[in-house]
Amino acid sequence: MTIENTAWQLEDFVDSLVVELDKTRETLAVKAVNKPLSYSVKEVSLDLQTFPSYDGDQVRFVTAQPGQEGASKITIQLNSITDQQVRATTKMPGARTDIPIGRIPVDKATKKTLRKLGVQSVDDLEHLKQRNVDLDQVGDGDIDYTTLNKQIQKSRRDQAPPVVTAVSLGLDEDRRPCLLVQGTNLSVNPAFPPVAALNQRVVEVVSRSNEELQLRLEHDLEADNELVVALDEFSVVKVNVKAR
Repeated sequence: MTIENTAWQLEDFVDSLVVELDKTRETLAVKAVNKPLSYSVKEVSLDLQTFPSYDGDQVRFVTAQPGQEGASKITIQLNSITDQQVRATTKMPGARTDIPIGRIPVDKATKKTLRKLGVQSVDDLEHLKQRNVDLDQVGDGDIDYTTLNKQIQKSRRDQAPPVVTAVSLGLDEDRRPCLLVQGTNLSVNPAFPPVAALNQRVVEVVSRSNEELQLRLEHDLEADNELVVALDEFSVVKVNVKAR
């Protein structure tokens, strides 16, 4: 049965090849943790018989079928890599605190674009952000990073949800009464200022950290009090506070 070949672009082919090579390199790096590599990958040559075409804007290629004549040859040469180079150039995957891009609920096109750019986890994105890298400039400009950031924060919340362990009375830096809300993962999104309400009245969040929130008290507590804190767009905690 004859299979009709699909036209492809060199950029897409090379991007796919690089993704596969990166996966292989990461696999070798993990293996080297328990068993040092005793070999190196020498030069690999890949010859493609293709028919190129140019439409005035893009160059596309169709792979030649067996027996077809008149095709042009494209040669891709891969150089050698040693075990030392693998260790020096490869980030060890699988950190417990990292979130793979595959676990973030975004569309396949976004995941594919990020993989082409070498971004495989949330830590990779954070590293590029710290280096002031604008992915829109090096990508296709088709990623909605606002939506992506929200999905990342939601994934982090799902992986380590906020937990309130205690609520007590205290004093802030100005020696004014406040509620101390203690727990874990209470600062799920540094870019989102928490909003708190005590008995349906908004109260000021004086300070926040992963372990504690300070809420300024502008009125006396009742016998039973309902405290609601929105930590970000996806995380809302509700606590019943009893005054003694």
